[in-house]
Amino acid sequence: MLRQFREGQVSRETICDADFLLVTAGHYHGEPAEYPCPVCGGDNLRIVLWVYGEQIGKASGSARNEEEIRKLVDNGRECTVHTVEVCPDCKWNHLLKAETASAR
Repeated sequence: MLRQFREGQVSRETICDADFLLVTAGHYHGEPAEYPCPVCGGDNLRIVLWVYGEQIGKASGSARNEEEIRKLVDNGRECTVHTVEVCPDCKWNHLLKAETASAR
């Protein structure tokens, strides 16, 4: 997708579509990325951990930090953690990875 954007085959509006909640989560809960935004080149790119899962109740579908995730999965519960990069400036977002978090 980024290659197509750089070659002019895809518009910026097409790939910069982060919704308000993700941008807000990036601003308040995200950690700074160690690299610039691949779209706008800005240094405000954030890494957000977003959790999903039936076993974690109301917390599902929210941004959490690593300590909060550890607390959520205590007592044998598990959830899926999506690591997402989001740029609050241009609204670029990309799922970097999804993994299962569980108590061990």
